Amino acid sequence: MPARGRPRNERIGGDVMREVVLERALLEEIPADVIGYGAKDTGEMGGGAAASVLREAGPQLLPALQWELKASTRQVGEVVLTDAFSLQGRGIRWIAHIISIIKNTPEGAWCPRPERLYDGVLKALKLSAGKGARTVAFSMLGTGEGRVKPSDAAGHMIRAVRDFHRRGGELSVTFALPTFRDYEAARALLSGGRQG
Repeated sequence: MPARGRPRNERIGGDVMREVVLERALLEEIPADVIGYGAKDTGEMGGGAAASVLREAGPQLLPALQWELKASTRQVGEVVLTDAFSLQGRGIRWIAHIISIIKNTPEGAWCPRPERLYDGVLKALKLSAGKGARTVAFSMLGTGEGRVKPSDAAGHMIRAVRDFHRRGGELSVTFALPTFRDYEAARALLSGGRQG
């Protein structure tokens, strides 16, 4: 059974941020309306959280993602939503594909603009709220193939959630972090460390 992290609350200008829960679990195991992971600009879903989500959602996810990507910029921080297909049986209604990795660069596949992960999380939250979602879960963005330091990724992501809540957003947010280094980076920041 996955370990459940203690919910972390954060004070912002006298107000308490809505709860952010840290889970040592796979993204698709979180009972959220929307799950968001770090996507490649090509739409490939071959590793990490992407591969796990694809396996559980089913093969029909790939053509749906490719269709949605046609109208996007495919830049880091861009987000498209698709149906969750087979994951709907677990209560997951949509998948937020947050572009975090640009595949064909001189440096190989990586995240050349990690600061734009903030934009991706904020946009995913807004799109989710627009769909009527109440809960969203994110995997850590860009820390695997994207080569983003976990503390940097966590800082950008937590700041986006904080700003969304500060502006009146009411979604409950979970970070699904099965990797110890990602979990510890987020835990340290939510416990009062550097905010990225």
